[in-house]
Amino acid sequence: MPLASEQSSGLRARLVLAGACLFLVFTAFEIKTPVVSLGSVGFTSSEVAAGIFIVLSLIYGAGERAWYFSRRALDLPVLLFVLVNFLSTALAAEDKPTAFKFSLRMMYAGLVYLAVSRLPGKSRAHLFMAGTVAATLIVVTMIGLAENYITFIYWPDVLEPFHEGIITFGTFYNVRVASTLPFPTLLSMYLELALPIALVFGLWLRDRPGSRRRWLEMGMVVLMGAVMVVQTYTFTRSALVAIPASMIGGAALAAVYGYGRRVWILLLTGVGLLAAVVILSLLFSNKVASRLDVAEQENHYGAEYTAISIPTDLALDQVATARMHIKNTGTINWAPEGGDEVGLSYRWLTYPDKEIRQDIEFLVTPMPHVIHPGEEADFDVDFRAPDRDGKYVLVFDLAKAHVGWFSSAGVAPLTLPLEFTGGSSKPFVVSEPRDNFEAREPDFITSTRSQLWRAGILAWKANPILGLGPDQFRKHYFDYMPELQHDEKVRTHNILLEAAATTGIVGLAVMVFLLVQTVWLQFQLVRKRDWNTSFRLVSLALAMATIAYLFHGVLDYFLGQTGIVFLFFSYLGMTAWLKKSTDERSVESAE
Repeated sequence: MPLASEQSSGLRARLVLAGACLFLVFTAFEIKTPVVSLGSVGFTSSEVAAGIFIVLSLIYGAGERAWYFSRRALDLPVLLFVLVNFLSTALAAEDKPTAFKFSLRMMYAGLVYLAVSRLPGKSRAHLFMAGTVAATLIVVTMIGLAENYITFIYWPDVLEPFHEGIITFGTFYNVRVASTLPFPTLLSMYLELALPIALVFGLWLRDRPGSRRRWLEMGMVVLMGAVMVVQTYTFTRSALVAIPASMIGGAALAAVYGYGRRVWILLLTGVGLLAAVVILSLLFSNKVASRLDVAEQENHYGAEYTAISIPTDLALDQVATARMHIKNTGTINWAPEGGDEVGLSYRWLTYPDKEIRQDIEFLVTPMPHVIHPGEEADFDVDFRAPDRDGKYVLVFDLAKAHVGWFSSAGVAPLTLPLEFTGGSSKPFVVSEPRDNFEAREPDFITSTRSQLWRAGILAWKANPILGLGPDQFRKHYFDYMPELQHDEKVRTHNILLEAAATTGIVGLAVMVFLLVQTVWLQFQLVRKRDWNTSFRLVSLALAMATIAYLFHGVLDYFLGQTGIVFLFFSYLGMTAWLKKSTDERSVESAE
């Protein structure tokens, strides 16, 4: 090959590898709102990064036809997976725009697979990918630790470009760690997929000439411990099954196929670290204990209100001032600003139906200073009267910024019944206790996994061949189990049932074919003792990631989220790339 042609090929290879690294970073740093729009179609940061990578891959392929256009081991199942979604969309979906959008995302994921599986063959593409995942995982984990333990910064404000919203469980005040992923469960899945890759990259670095082995080994243990802490505080219980399965499975493969003691000991150390973190968290964190149903959730909010003076002779729409005395009987600080920001506000409830007058302006009075637990304070509170006659109950209630009313956590508010007639008010008497005017959270009937699994089976039975259509279960599952609470974010919580319910027996067969082919191929790669050490290590990591995905996949569903589906399909592409690369090197060695 002429020198100029070699230089051009090398430049294209470096560009496509850079594109792959950029793409992997944005799987974990996806800005939730579109950053680029083409008409009515918006593209998130991860989709834009994936598009750049795919284009660079096609440019590279134009000059490397022999490598780029040769067949890969997973090409057929990935192609069938993409096609069956479009087939079900065309023939089965009731809401075709939604189903078509989902199918386009799966096609995009298929193109990601294509680009990764066609990375430069004679480069160290697998190490570039592993190094990028390792570096990104470290950053994501550090952000997760900060989000959980640095309490003077309100992290959902800082991380708002990435999060879909404030994620809570149980009572309203416990915020789960989500780091840079939209939801905590997605962060959990990302950690499960990324950690094995980061560990084998560290093992590869450890064996480099001149490497500081002890420091690298210590660093890998510290990273595992940090990941386990962040993982625990996502409160994703499925991960407590998937991570040990992945680590123990990887350790067994490493022991059987001669990876060396240091590999399987490191992986079993990870299992021990997870167990230690969970046990310590159960002992010292009520959040974790209550999430795992071994303790009642603590209430850190408490207040006692005393009215010094509240005007009762008001005109309609008048702004008046009340004098209040409040004592902090809880366990958290009340601050006038920042992450602990607390203010005193009010709401007007119609009486006796207790409907909130949402059209009345809510004036919020911040704390005069930081009020610590046990401290008391007096301050003036401004409030606005209703603009029409009627019977009302004026409810004074403390509120925490980004969270909600204190009375949602069971703190009785201060109430004042007022009746407006002829444009002025006077008090009236109600026999109900103040507790009846708390701002209670709605009582949702949550859908259990077993109920959703049953709904998925019923949906499949009703639509056996091509299912409801891609992404349609969440829109129709209540048709089969009307007693369930309708929530369009809910899916079957099982990758196989989701495939069956949405794409029928055809889609289920293709999904099983894809997963079985992937597992078999990765097993073949792991067991080859005579291959390059880095190839074997990355193969082991991919097998561990697939084990985690399968175990977590029977309890949850992740193909609806762009970053996770892109990462999973990039792992499929890397599996196919390793198979092609090792086969060609075997041929070259034989010759």
